[in-house]
Amino acid sequence: MAGKLALMGGRPVVEGPVAEPWPQYDEAEAKALMEVLESRVWNHGPKCQEFEEAFARFQDAKYGVVCSGGTSALEAVCRGAQIGVGDEVITSPYTFHGTCLGILRAGAVVTFADIDPETNNIDPDEIKAAITPRTKAVMVVHFGGLACDMARIQEIADQHGLAVLEDACHGWGAQYAGRGLGSWGLASGISFQQSKNMTGGEGGIALTNDETVADIIHCALYAGRSRYDRAPEHLRWGANHRMNDLTAAVLLCQLERVVAQTEIREQNAAMLTRTLSQLEGIEPIRRLPEATRVSWHIYGARFVQEEFEGVSRDLFMKALRAEGVPVGGGYSEPVYRNPVFQQDWESGPYRPFAWEDAPDYQDLYLPGVERYCKERISLSQTVMLASEERMRDVARAFEKVRDHARELVAMSELLS
Repeated sequence: MAGKLALMGGRPVVEGPVAEPWPQYDEAEAKALMEVLESRVWNHGPKCQEFEEAFARFQDAKYGVVCSGGTSALEAVCRGAQIGVGDEVITSPYTFHGTCLGILRAGAVVTFADIDPETNNIDPDEIKAAITPRTKAVMVVHFGGLACDMARIQEIADQHGLAVLEDACHGWGAQYAGRGLGSWGLASGISFQQSKNMTGGEGGIALTNDETVADIIHCALYAGRSRYDRAPEHLRWGANHRMNDLTAAVLLCQLERVVAQTEIREQNAAMLTRTLSQLEGIEPIRRLPEATRVSWHIYGARFVQEEFEGVSRDLFMKALRAEGVPVGGGYSEPVYRNPVFQQDWESGPYRPFAWEDAPDYQDLYLPGVERYCKERISLSQTVMLASEERMRDVARAFEKVRDHARELVAMSELLS
């Protein structure tokens, strides 16, 4: 590709903003909010119930229970599976720490199973290796809205009598085998925080197809109040994590846009994958054939330094940003390096979680995720919502930087 790298004084491929303004709204949200204001029902009311039913139906689940956020939903999902002290829950080490906090706040111990770096999702074979007599559930993470291998994971879970829970916080509109993420396991949690593809500023929802589980979740989120009169008496307790009707009204409007926006992201992701697959040293995330729709909250790829003339990932991203592409590196470390897992809580005066017989996270090293954290490059969902023309510019910027890799090598040698 002709032209000097922007990092070296050339003209950038992408001029002007790539990412779409976020959140998106129009007069529909304004009208919906005014209706709630004028109704004077600002707490948990009819809009919340309307959204629960609409979103559960949209994701192919029978029951939805709205709440204050995704982490609260995941804690309630663990409660719905009757997970508590003495139990272990297997999950992915490549995730936001909210996944783990949901498990820990339910009283259980987190066990990490390595990821498949080609998919950025938990590896079913590693799940099998991590199972112990205390394992009660697997919490999969559909990272970026790309479905995990649910058929294999459910098969493993069935063999060992485990519940499958889904962190589908990135899963609005995404599907596995034509069915919505969050409707495959016993229960799931989804987030509507500000950065998400569908947002109410904050908020979340727990989904399930089991009425008893839905009732236990409701008790956990609604200060012990039963909704379906199915939860056992000893499980009718919880904190107040309710959503209000102002948030639900916004989310009902946002839900109307999800399908069209997801289609734009799918088209842009397909275009970008076709380009990046041809560039040595860049490997787009592998999509399972069963992942029939991906929400692309984050578009991920691996940057393989050895195949990119030895250029470091940091220098590659710097060059790409100079070309106008807001690329990121994803999580810099596995979630098990979060300080909560690195403290010696056992010997301290304060123990925030039930650490009974917990593994030594300080010495934990899972090679797949360790490598992935060093190789990951990411584009946000707002970039994936760009126009077709703008996304072609993004693809051209990747090509330009790859074509000038040797110049980047020379630059790095001068700087060293």
